[in-house]
Amino acid sequence: MRRIGRAAGAVAAAMLLTACGGQPPETAEPVTTSGCMVSAPAGFADRSIGQLSFGEMSNARSAGFLASTSSQRVSTTDGTGEALSRFAAAGCDLGALVGPGGADTLSAVAVDSPDTVWLAVATGGTDYPDNVVTIDFDLREPAFIAGYSAAASSETGTVAIFASRGFAAGDALLAAFDAGVEQRNADAGTAVEVLRAGSTERRTVDDTQAAGREYTEDALDAGADVIVPFASGAASGVLEVFTAYYGIADADAAPDPTAVPDPAADGAAGAAEGDAAEEEPPFTPTLVWYGTDGSQTLGGVLGDHVIASTVPNVAAGFQSTVAGWPETGFAGELGEPPGDERTIGDIAVRAPEYTGTMDNGGVEIVATDGLLSSVAGLGRDIAEVRERIAEGEVEVPGAD
Repeated sequence: MRRIGRAAGAVAAAMLLTACGGQPPETAEPVTTSGCMVSAPAGFADRSIGQLSFGEMSNARSAGFLASTSSQRVSTTDGTGEALSRFAAAGCDLGALVGPGGADTLSAVAVDSPDTVWLAVATGGTDYPDNVVTIDFDLREPAFIAGYSAAASSETGTVAIFASRGFAAGDALLAAFDAGVEQRNADAGTAVEVLRAGSTERRTVDDTQAAGREYTEDALDAGADVIVPFASGAASGVLEVFTAYYGIADADAAPDPTAVPDPAADGAAGAAEGDAAEEEPPFTPTLVWYGTDGSQTLGGVLGDHVIASTVPNVAAGFQSTVAGWPETGFAGELGEPPGDERTIGDIAVRAPEYTGTMDNGGVEIVATDGLLSSVAGLGRDIAEVRERIAEGEVEVPGAD
């Protein structure tokens, strides 16, 4: 099966974040009238799946596939249920829940609104009613390569990863990351350590900005110089710490601007920025970002400190599951959907589920070569280890 070029996919992801108002190709007659989307908890300015999904919905409206769209960011399970129920009561034809957690709430609402197609985008849920279509991504191979990349880039000899609670297969991707670090150590004769290696519980955090901030602060205090978040809301906490660590004043590089201000956090960040201005940081922490090519989408100093990114092909998920979904030009070649096309309400569904993998072009890991001398050549390392995985020379834990 032909794989999508990783560089093209990364550039396309960045384009989608900034060009939602562009004119996509012409599509067939509209098959529905309204679309609605709920993001829990990171919102639609997260430089990740929330923003990409919002871009897909916006493009669908621009192309005439949807006559109207509505969206809401929520931060609690109760808020998720209220938003989904309100959209269902308003007659939403196609709804979407984006982000880890909320699967049980979506299931309950979907049962009560059988004529609405609900898209569960990277929610981590599996046991859904028939009118819920899932869009997920198998992140075990990317996590392995992220571990390999982190170990290849570390100067302190310690790297750190965490997954947010509710993140799909979080335990599996943590194990894959550890294996990737071990593989790099075996290949290069190094002894890079993973902070809290082997533990799922101690590397799983609530999907909140505060939890991500706390974990990242602890990791830096322990000497970890590569941080790898697989999260939604918690990832904004990582950006907050990096912003303070590097004394960044650029508003464009700040975390999600739709987040509710936390006075205590603002005070802590301000103090940290003052400290950063007085003394040179003891080492140079970097990021392996998740959701988009962070070197392009985080911008400024933050983008300069992204060494690699795991990029799910959100466009492929929408186009593979919803018949007639407008092509944005970012998805690449799509495979044949499993099963027969069916209609729910006024919407034709091509497939009940989509799982993006590295083999089908549904997820990529891209390197940011040349920005930092310590990671020069990382793109070559990623390409080589990926090829070894494909040939069966290297085994990823849990992968088929």
